[in-house]
Amino acid sequence: MKKLEAMKRYRAVKDPRARLGQVMTPPLMADALLRLLGSSGGNWLELGSGSGRLAEAVRNSAAPLSYVGVELEPSMIDLCPRHPGFEYLEHDVLSAASLGCSLEGREFDHVVGNPPYGVHGLPPKAKGRLLQLCPDLEAAFHWTPIDLYFVLESLSRLKSTGTGAFIVGADIPCGAQSIPFRKMLIEQASEIECYELPIKAFGHRVEVQSYMLIVRFGRTTAQHVVLGRLDDEFNVASLRRFGRDLAVQNMVLTHHEFREMDEQLRRASQGVTMKDLGVSIIRGSRSRSEFSQLGVAHFHTSDFRNSGMEISLDGKGSSDYQQATVGDILLPRVGTRCLEHKAIVVSGQGPYSESVFRVRAPAKHQDRVVRWITSDACTGWRKSAAQGACAKHLTVTSLLGMPVPA
Repeated sequence: MKKLEAMKRYRAVKDPRARLGQVMTPPLMADALLRLLGSSGGNWLELGSGSGRLAEAVRNSAAPLSYVGVELEPSMIDLCPRHPGFEYLEHDVLSAASLGCSLEGREFDHVVGNPPYGVHGLPPKAKGRLLQLCPDLEAAFHWTPIDLYFVLESLSRLKSTGTGAFIVGADIPCGAQSIPFRKMLIEQASEIECYELPIKAFGHRVEVQSYMLIVRFGRTTAQHVVLGRLDDEFNVASLRRFGRDLAVQNMVLTHHEFREMDEQLRRASQGVTMKDLGVSIIRGSRSRSEFSQLGVAHFHTSDFRNSGMEISLDGKGSSDYQQATVGDILLPRVGTRCLEHKAIVVSGQGPYSESVFRVRAPAKHQDRVVRWITSDACTGWRKSAAQGACAKHLTVTSLLGMPVPA
């Protein structure tokens, strides 16, 4: 019930773009999407066209015969580029029946989009439309990834040999509830590519994990899926192929790299984990702001050093807060940019914030745990195991399950 109430409050946000979680497409990202799609000519459709960033990229690089953008907000349509053959319809994409009337049943050669993201409540008719487009989806309690709705609606208006390219959130490529969609897509498409975007792809003030999904349809069906990663300039940095079954479970390259790394480490550790060694992992008891308000000196993620791991604490012992002391290892719990850090307390004691984990090992396993946690391999494991679409975070469960090679 608390989660449902929180979602209701989230939906009460007045700004439609904030409520729907829509972020404008940076021009370089828009250009990269069209470059990776590689389609040109023909008739184009974009549902949720915003201020026309993708429309401009289509015009500049794809020589379209026509382009139709559908956008809910008139103020956004006013910002869209005006070119011959380009038109914009003011429409709610979630109103499927009237959208079909507005588009007059047209089919398109290519569809693109950077749809809204996040989990939202759908009107009953929109939920029915979603299940019509992908019957095996479970839309429990009327909540669903809204970008999935936009992608399905876009693909439904595509010709049988058309192409599509979308900027999407994490739910589509790796969410468990989107497995039926990934399975359906792999069974129908000729080529599928999914690229991880840089965490700062939408600007230095925004941290969000997003992806480019490229789909091409034809007379054959895909036997594999291409998964990759783009660098800060939106060039392909990594690229690998995976079989259909693995891609149905997850279309994120980092996920499969982590799975392979984890399997190798578990063989090297003979199945021994942090939990097996009796390690305790405790999160800090107060936030940074709470400690500051109390005037209590504490260790926070910003105190991790860029070089060197040994630290001294000068706090006072207190039973009011979780304390770190000599021999303890401190790890960041949250923060995409600091997850690789670690620290070993060599003198003193003191409290630490809730953004930090204290790792304490039994004396007989101390050296083994320290060697492992301070290794580059462990850093890579922790960064890959971190969860979250925005600021990445680690959990106690995942760390206790971490293999510890001998």
